[in-house]
Parts: sequence; structure tokens; C-alpha cells
Amino acid sequence: MEILPRLPTPTLRRDDSPAAAILAGGLSTRLGQDKASASFGRATVLEWQRDRLLPLFRHVFVVCKDPARLSRLGTPVVADALRASASGVGVYTAVLASPCDHVLCLACDMPFVPDALLRALIEGCGAYDVFVPRHSGGLEPLCAVYSKAVLAPLETQLARGANRIDLLYQEVSTGFLDLDTRNFGDPREMFLNINTPQEMDRARRRLAVGRVMPDRVSRSRDGAGGRVEAFIRRLPLPVISFVGKKKSGKTTVAKEVVRELVRRGNRVAVFKHHSHELEADTPHTDSYRFREAGAIVAGLYGAQEYFHVARASHPPTLEDHVRKIPEPVDLIITEGFKRQDAPKIEVSRRARSTELVCDPTELMAIVSDQTFQGYQGVPLFSLDAPLAVADFVDRWVREEWPRLHVGEVGWREPDSSPTHAEEGAS
Repeated sequence: MEILPRLPTPTLRRDDSPAAAILAGGLSTRLGQDKASASFGRATVLEWQRDRLLPLFRHVFVVCKDPARLSRLGTPVVADALRASASGVGVYTAVLASPCDHVLCLACDMPFVPDALLRALIEGCGAYDVFVPRHSGGLEPLCAVYSKAVLAPLETQLARGANRIDLLYQEVSTGFLDLDTRNFGDPREMFLNINTPQEMDRARRRLAVGRVMPDRVSRSRDGAGGRVEAFIRRLPLPVISFVGKKKSGKTTVAKEVVRELVRRGNRVAVFKHHSHELEADTPHTDSYRFREAGAIVAGLYGAQEYFHVARASHPPTLEDHVRKIPEPVDLIITEGFKRQDAPKIEVSRRARSTELVCDPTELMAIVSDQTFQGYQGVPLFSLDAPLAVADFVDRWVREEWPRLHVGEVGWREPDSSPTHAEEGAS
């Protein structure tokens, strides 16, 4: 076994809740194609697994042998830290890279583990170095939670060629989630593992008839509202876009909202959309010259501040940008990105236009000096009441977003009665 050079790991915010690592390092020999990139519903197998985990975990990342093949995934990807062919390598790398003391390790080709079981693993793992499902058919080591305490014994085990991950359980504090006494479902269905073309066909048929994740009630809808709802569930933190026509005052409103949110102790990131060619660096500087020389990414680093200038290999979406944010934040405010699926606050000024650009089903609120026919039920704030808008955003982030994120509630549809904000309504 060779210990590979330590590669950069995702820059993720440390906290006490478990992270989730999707293990995508299998050779896929029996399937005859890379299972992670195989089509599954409207996505790939790996994307399906990622989108299931994002509402449950603040930090989700992928472990695989070759991160370059997943460069467009929009999710942090970590290369195997050891050169050995064993599932334990993926677990070892996941624990090493995790920003949290505990990490759920879940095989990418195990797409039907129910949310309730994953939550039970999260809730019960705290007292153990390993917390693993157990049923009459055996253990499920690739759907288990591991702590940082397993790193040394697991590395020692792999170094002597003992590749069975369950051998580790004798060396550390191991707890078991007994499924035979819990009503999660049939283990043969929950832990269906896609290794062969026949198993892939079976999984796709199951997906097609909707026998998936019965514990999560899907409220997704077609249209703009359904896309907003799906966006909120996919991403690990709140994103709100301030949009509006040019010269509507959206920068002024958004700036004051950000100022107030920061004053209240929130860590806020701001993304500004730019629709033209971007020249973010200063000509004739060293970093500019490196870009002229052909560097895809050029960076400048000071004691506390830094920036990257990059040329994307494909047009990135807002979701791509969110997943790559390098610093821990509580929420992201954007100006622009009106064609993306984030929930929006539209700013409108009567002198500029009497019409809005957004569909009412994608709006959280309107900030304006006028009212709009057909937008009843969307909260309305005055242009001169940014503190009221900040209150609204702060409450939404703390109270509404967490429930939307896990699917406890659905994105609201506008009702038939006007809703004016209590402060500063037009």
C-alpha cells in the first residue's frame, strides 16, 4: 500500500454535525461502464445520490480515484489518499477529508437508502467511532458513520493488506443500528447495490414506478415554483437573489440589507452577476501576466484577503458558484441571476417600469413604490424600508429555509389576497 501525497481537500466549515461522503471509487467492472456517470432518471447515479444527501447534510463531498472526471459536478471531490484497491480506502479518505468529527460514508451505487434510516444514523452516531446498520443479512459498512478515531487503526489495517472494512470494527468502539427491530423497510430493497446491468435495470424500473424514498413526501411542482423548491433542497445553504430591471435600485436595497444582516452577526457572501466579458484583474500585474500566459486559474494571496480569476471550461450556473464558495458563510445574497432558480426578491421603481420581470411563483417578496396586479400573496415592501426587508430575510433564513430544505414544507403558491409587509408597505 502506498500513501499518496496529500491532495487539497474541500474548504468546508467545521461544525459538530456529521458530514456525508459519497464513495465513487469502484471499478464498475461487472457493470461494464462507469456507474457514477451512468444515467439514472433525469441525472446520473452520482448526481442522484448527491441530490438526496444535500437536504440532510450541511457538508457533502465525493471521494473517487480521479477527481478530474468529475470536474463539472459542482460538488467538492477528493482523490483517494491511499493507493490500494479496497473499499476501506474510500472510507479512510472520507474521514481524513471530512471537516467534521463524524462522516457518513455512503456508496454512490446504493441509491435507495431511506432518509429515515440516514437520520437515525446521524442521531445515534455520537457515542461511537463507527455506527453501522445491522440486519439478519449482515452489516452495511458502506452506509455507516465513521469518526476521526478510526484513521490510525484503519491505515494500519490496510497497510497489512487486510482490506475487509468490517475487520476495523473489532479495534474501535462500534455501535449497531439494528434494522430487524426497526420499521425502515426491506434491507434487500434499501441496500440494493448496482453492480451488474441486471441490477441497474432493476433500479431504473424501481425509479420509474416511483417506489423511491416513501418517507419523503414530494411537493415538487412543474414551472418556476417547482424549480425554486428543487433549488432550495439541493443546495446546502440559503441563497436569495435580488433582481430587477436596470436602474430599479436593486443594488441600493441589497447593499443595505447585507449591511444589516452583517450587523446582526450573519456571515454573508454576495455574488454579482455580470452579463458581459469580465476583466477582473489589473492589466500588467504579475497575476494578469500569468493568465495571459495561459493559466486557467490565477490567484493573488495576501495576509487575509485573496482572489481567484478563472476561465470556466463551460458556462457555470449559480449553483456551480455556490458549491465552490471557499469560505464558510451563513447565506448568499446575489444581485442578478434572474434566469436562475434561486428564490428572488424583485426590486422595482415606478419611474423605471410598471411591470415585473419575475413570475410570482418564484418571488419571496417585492420591494417597490407601487403594487402589481397578479402578485397577490407576495409580500410587498417599500423602497425606503431596507431594515424591514432585512428582518424578512433574517426570519426566512432562520425559520423557513431549514423546513424547505428538508422537504418538511413546500414552496408556497401565491394566494388570492394582497399581502403587504407590516413595515413600509406601499
